[in-house]
Amino acid sequence: MLVDIVEEMKKLDLSIEVLVLSDKDDIYSEKIRSLDIPVHFSPVNIVYHPLQFFIVRKFLKKNFDIVHTHLYAPQLYAALVQRFINVNTSFITTEHNTHNRRREAKIFKLLDNWMYKKYTKIIAISEGTKIELNNYLSNTYDKTLIVSNGIRLEHYINAVPLKRESLITNYLENDKWIIMVAAMRDQKDHETLIRASKLLPPNYHILLVGEGERFSKVKEYAKKYEDNKIHFLGRRLDVPSILKTCDIFVLSSKWEGFGLVAVEAMAAGLPLIVTNVPGLREVVDGVGRFFEVGDEEELAKQILNTANETIDESKISNIRKEKFHLYSIENTVSNYLDVYLEATGNEG
Repeated sequence: MLVDIVEEMKKLDLSIEVLVLSDKDDIYSEKIRSLDIPVHFSPVNIVYHPLQFFIVRKFLKKNFDIVHTHLYAPQLYAALVQRFINVNTSFITTEHNTHNRRREAKIFKLLDNWMYKKYTKIIAISEGTKIELNNYLSNTYDKTLIVSNGIRLEHYINAVPLKRESLITNYLENDKWIIMVAAMRDQKDHETLIRASKLLPPNYHILLVGEGERFSKVKEYAKKYEDNKIHFLGRRLDVPSILKTCDIFVLSSKWEGFGLVAVEAMAAGLPLIVTNVPGLREVVDGVGRFFEVGDEEELAKQILNTANETIDESKISNIRKEKFHLYSIENTVSNYLDVYLEATGNEG
């Protein structure tokens, strides 16, 4: 999403630089550089290494009008650095989740309380994210604004389906393909979908797109079930086309700040079944089905109901369009700029 954000800002003739707290270059950084936007990499690959402080301090001495951080390490370093530099900069951060492990420990609450005070504005990606942050730290209430994440809708609306045999060889013409696109980390709950696969007819296939630190554990877990029906596709760059090739989208999570991939699936035209959690519930409400965290029986039931229902596809398609058009990258960037102007005192 960052690539799309800076690309859209570049179109508006804004001067942008990106700092990555890693020495790893990748295709996303290449794309940003191709837009003639400077990308700076830390020479230190350990994100919480003390040397990162000095990397951030040197970068922020450039005296930007706006510094916008994402994720905890940049949030923390940017807050710390403010004590050691004299710049006329408005600091903004985005809160991406309704829950994190720091909120379970009192000592981190003290640190977070101090850290968020250093920010002029806090952007929450959903109402659920804002509510949870404000409940956690009441002093964030007045400076927290909601700006939903966004995507380039045309990439998903206009995507061309793949040939099914390029993804799975052991399939039949009338098989149903259920897809989940998600990094395999603690926040996600692939195991519930894997258990649900056991409750589905033999012609239902589960496609899992994504990698992460729990990849090997999830793959091992699948061996206990119908692992011939469960297909690990790994990291893919053709997600829009893969979505167009499948029948039903599922997102099984323990918590979500927003669930951008649900918007992607919606734009690709898939029916949605997602976990009933804040953030995700806002995105899918009115256009999808829900199941409770960890409830594989309800998930299997919703998959079967979705596969077998007879609906007016044109009507539901129009409803989805109204919904997903709220989450265009153009809307996200426009709302970001409104926050920037307010933070710098230039609103209106």
